This record gives sequence, structure tokens and C-alpha cells, in this order.
Amino acid sequence: MPEFSRRSLIQTGVLGGAALAVSHLTDQFVSTAHAADSLSVVEWGPPFIDHTKALAAEWGKASIEWTLHAGGAAAILPKIKAAWPNPPYDVVDNWSPVFQSMIREDWAETVTLEDCPNLADVPTELIPKDAKGNWKAVPRGSSGLFFTYVPETCPVDIKSIEDLLNPKLKGQILWPNPTLNSNLQVVSLAMARGGDQFNMEPGWAFLKELAKSGNIGRVSATTSDMITAMDSGEATVTFIDQGTFASIKGVKAVPLTKTNKDLKTFLFVSGWAILKSSKNKKLAFDFANYLISKAASERYGKDVGEVPVNRKAEQTNEYLRFSPDELKKFVVVPDWDHLGKELDGWNKRWEKDIVQLL
Repeated sequence: MPEFSRRSLIQTGVLGGAALAVSHLTDQFVSTAHAADSLSVVEWGPPFIDHTKALAAEWGKASIEWTLHAGGAAAILPKIKAAWPNPPYDVVDNWSPVFQSMIREDWAETVTLEDCPNLADVPTELIPKDAKGNWKAVPRGSSGLFFTYVPETCPVDIKSIEDLLNPKLKGQILWPNPTLNSNLQVVSLAMARGGDQFNMEPGWAFLKELAKSGNIGRVSATTSDMITAMDSGEATVTFIDQGTFASIKGVKAVPLTKTNKDLKTFLFVSGWAILKSSKNKKLAFDFANYLISKAASERYGKDVGEVPVNRKAEQTNEYLRFSPDELKKFVVVPDWDHLGKELDGWNKRWEKDIVQLL
């Protein structure tokens, strides 16, 4: 694996949800301190909120005031910033890119095994960290982005990323534009040709070859585009996130997560950050600890569809569960901050160099 992915794995943890559930945000801030036996928790909409509410009722150690994310999960950041140092939340469910923003702002409380004993069953590589290696979140699930294809209808058995250039794939590839997946599809091409997210020229050269070959039959701008194109058989190969992949029902798509070392899977985690401003940290940690127990993690996998990070939890989504050796071979942990900074330029590069070739 390139150095950046190893470094990110150590410093920031696997990035690892899935598609983000959204709902309307309760905009009214709580102006008074929470009672000692209550928590204010920010969660995504269904199925996340239903799952967490059920477990919270079983936990039963505090009443909970729920707030739902509005739009992307990063929307909670300006609300926290505007109210800091007294935001009205104790616990925030989020995912890797936003964890890193919270860590940079020094909003996330450090967590230890004493705080959350069940973290002993979570690989330390999956726990978001600050620059000093302190644990800064309690992950409960991982998800990923990867190539997939439909063996029954695809004219080529995809065994390597170079197979995308096979002439038999004329018009068969559905290619996401850079706004989808943070352009990790081109990062994947770059890595296959000796580059990485910091050296994208090999990736753009690869993508030019693909565009000229005629194998890209359609470009997707939304996840619904991807589901429709794959379900209808209009396309048989694409690069996709786990949440969208799980929504493909019309065909049997196969995830290429452990096929070849040049077919990378980009992982992220979702889970809980306990805010430093919380007046109820001990209760908040106990709540998060309960939610990542073996039993709760197994229910999480069934209810939500992400892979539970508790290594003792049973689950059926084996294509996103990796052994230590498989992590080194197939998995990449992106530098999400870098991707965000580069995305505007990558969109311009796409329009300038690629679109005209399609």
C-alpha cells in the first residue's frame, strides 16, 4: 500500500459508512444545561435512528433528546461552531471525513478503554485518532467504495483493473463523475498505474484511455443514475459505494473487493464522537460503549447494512470485512481533507480533458 494509506490508517482510522441517511434537523438549540440523567444525541434518519432508539431504550440509563442530521452530515459542524463552547449536543453520530473536521477543531473528547471497554474488540486501525494518536471517536460500522460488475451479463470476467480496457466492454462501463465518491474512482486508476491521490497524472492518463476506447457508455451524476443503469442492464461495470450497491436489486452484482491488489477498496467508518463540551461525558461514553457491544453490533449489521467493527460480531457482509493481510493488500484509507481540497480542480480537469472524449 502507498505510504499515505498506511499513515492515514494509523493516524485517522478507516473511513468506512456507507451512504448517509438524512432527515430534517431540529433547529431549535437547547439553551440550558442537560440534566445529569439525560443525553442529547445527533443521529441520521432511518434506518439508523430506529436502530439506535431501540438500543437506547434497552440501555435505559438516561432519557435522550434526539436531533436528526439535515442533508450531509457535515451540516452539523457550523451548528456546533456557532454554539461553541456550549453546543446542545453530547454525542454525535458521524463518519470519517467529519470526524477529522471535529478533531481539527478540538471538539471531540479523547476516549480510552476505561471509558469504553468494548473498544478492546475493535481493531485500533479503525479508531479515528488525532495527530498524537489519541482515540477521538467510537466507531461502530464500516463501509466502503469499490468496483463492481454483473458476471451474468458482462462480456468480460473482471479480474484486474486493466480489464476495463478490454474492447469487449464497449459501452458497458458506467463511470461516476468526480462529484460522486470524492473522485476515488480516478484515485483507484492512479494507484493501479503507480500513482496515488497525491499523484493523479497516471489516473487521468488511464481515464483518457478508457474514454477513447468507447468502453464508458454512460456517466453518472447521482446514485439513482447508478442504480437505474445497473438494474436495467444498461451498464455492467461501475465504481460504487456500499449503500448504493445494496440498492441494486434487478441484477446480481458482485463486489470486486478482494479480487486483485490493483482493484482497491476505500473504507471509512461511522460511529460516535463525544463532544468535549458535554456535561455528561461518563454517561455518553457508557451509551456509546453499549452500542458497540457484540450483540448490539450484530443487530447494527442487520438493521443498517454496514459492517460492524466489533470483531466478535457475526455478520454476513464478508466482502467488506478484511483480515490484517487483506487490509494491506486491498484496502486504502484516503486522506479525505486532501480529496476535499482537490475536488474543484478535479472537476475542471474532468470537464476539460475527459468529457470531450466521451
